[in-house]
Amino acid sequence: MNAEKSNLIRVSPRQSASYCKMIQGIIFDLGWTLTYYDYDWNAVNVTAYKNAAAFLQSNGIRVAEDFAAQFHAARERGWKRADETGVEQTVEDALRETLAPLGYTSLDGIAPRAVEVFFAEHETHWVAYNDSLATLQELAQRGLRIGLISNADDDGLVRRQIKHAGFEPYLSPILSSAQEPRWRKPDPRIFHLISDAWQLAPSDIVMIGDAPMYDVLGAHRAGMKAIWIDRNEARAWQKIPDALANDPMIHADKIVRTLSEIPKQLDSWLV
Repeated sequence: MNAEKSNLIRVSPRQSASYCKMIQGIIFDLGWTLTYYDYDWNAVNVTAYKNAAAFLQSNGIRVAEDFAAQFHAARERGWKRADETGVEQTVEDALRETLAPLGYTSLDGIAPRAVEVFFAEHETHWVAYNDSLATLQELAQRGLRIGLISNADDDGLVRRQIKHAGFEPYLSPILSSAQEPRWRKPDPRIFHLISDAWQLAPSDIVMIGDAPMYDVLGAHRAGMKAIWIDRNEARAWQKIPDALANDPMIHADKIVRTLSEIPKQLDSWLV
């Protein structure tokens, strides 16, 4: 942890546990926490890249024959930079990087629409877990503050997904790493944007997500509690890295298998 980040840690998990009376706010992750992808991502990508290319050509932008490969390679470079720097690299960034060598540098108005066209096919495959909406409704009925933080390379995709699933009335604020200043979990600053907005102590907030490296570690760095939802899906980002296996900061305060378990788990924190 660098000096800048260590200065941003307000309360350690152990310190917060000693005086926290109750949980007042809940922050959810989105993908693989509230929603999941029900098809083969790579297969859908084939259609998505074709649709984006067709849209660009219909707007007078002549793309190369290997546009899909170039666009995907630019996205992969962006994912790598995002993990290395902790600063999100968006799909629009990758599109601009792909088209710049062809002389297309003024894409305002077209680039955001092309990204939306690209994701249109993908959006049909992001669906809510069967207990997501009911869990949000129960937590809201309890009077809890509920927000969302998603590491995502497109903010529009996050917001359309939330609206389509019916989550929007229950989540405020909704933050994605694609928004400025593009902080990504586990940077504690993106968590503190929510605790500051709610005017709550970080120790009164719990983060719920499927990725220990991002959701649990980030919450603990921010002085919040963390619940890991482990559905035994065993995706790479859902595992604790071997190098951090002995670090208590990456181990959740509680583990659940389904979202419907969360209200009961919150009750156990009341003292």
